[in-house]
Amino acid sequence: MSDITGAQSVKSIDALRRGLDVMLAIQRSSAVTLSELHRQTGLSKATLLRILKTLQQAGWTERSEVDKRYVPTSATGESGPAVAWRTRLSALAAPSRATLQRVVPWPIDLGVRDGTAMLILDTDRPRNGLAVNYRVLGFRPPMLLSSLGRCYLAFCPEDERREILAALARSPNDFDRNARRPENVRRMVAHARDLGYVARDPTSTRMDSPDRFGAVSVPVRLGDLVVGCLSCAWLPAVKSEREIVAEHLADLQRAAQGIERKLQQAGFGPPPA
Repeated sequence: MSDITGAQSVKSIDALRRGLDVMLAIQRSSAVTLSELHRQTGLSKATLLRILKTLQQAGWTERSEVDKRYVPTSATGESGPAVAWRTRLSALAAPSRATLQRVVPWPIDLGVRDGTAMLILDTDRPRNGLAVNYRVLGFRPPMLLSSLGRCYLAFCPEDERREILAALARSPNDFDRNARRPENVRRMVAHARDLGYVARDPTSTRMDSPDRFGAVSVPVRLGDLVVGCLSCAWLPAVKSEREIVAEHLADLQRAAQGIERKLQQAGFGPPPA
C-alpha cells in the first residue's frame, strides 16, 4: 500500500480539528471571550471550555484575569512552573489593574522579565478608539527600548542588571547595542530612580511613524526583587509625557503598591529559576 493510499484511508481526528479551529479563532482575534468563541466556531460552551482548558494546560493559550478574554500565550506551547508563576501573578494583580484602568483611559500592561526581554502577561485595552494597537506594542518588548524593560533594569538588583546587560552585549540586534555603552545605562538607571518611573526610549521610532507611542512604567517589587513592571502607553499627538506623569503617575504607583500588598498577603514568591 502506497503512502498516499494509506493517508487517504486514515480517519481524521475530529476533536483535534475542533481544537485547532478554536486556537485559530483566538489567534485571529488576539483576545476573545467564551461567548465570542461560541459565535465564531459554533461549538457549545461546554465543549469550548474543555478545549480551552486543554490549550491552557498545554501552554498554547491563557485567560486574562482582567477582562476574562482568552489570548495566545507569548511563548506558545510553554508550560511548567514559570507559566504557573506568571498565571498566579496575573491573577493576584488583576483587582489593582482593573481599578487602575477605571481611572486611566489609556492601555495598561503588566510585564515580567523573560530572559533578555520583557513578556506582557495579558492586556486590558480600553475600547475608546485611542488605544495603542495591540500588535504594535508586541508581546516581548525589548529590554533597552521599552519602558517595561528599562524600568526592570533600573530597579532590579545590581547583580541581576549586570547579568542581563552582559547577555544583551552579546546580542547582534541593533536595539540591544546600548548594552555595550554602560555609561548610558548608568545615566538611565540614576534618572529613573530619581523620578520613580521610566519612559520608553523616544529614539526607537521615527517621529512621523504611525507606530509611535509613549509609555511610562513603574516597578512591582517583592522585597529587593522586581517581579514585574506596570506600564501606561499613550499617543503623543494627544498627550505629552509631562501631562501623563502629572495626571496618572500617582495612579500607576498606587496600583503597583496594591499589587505588592496582595503578593505579600498571598505569600507569593520569586519566579522559578
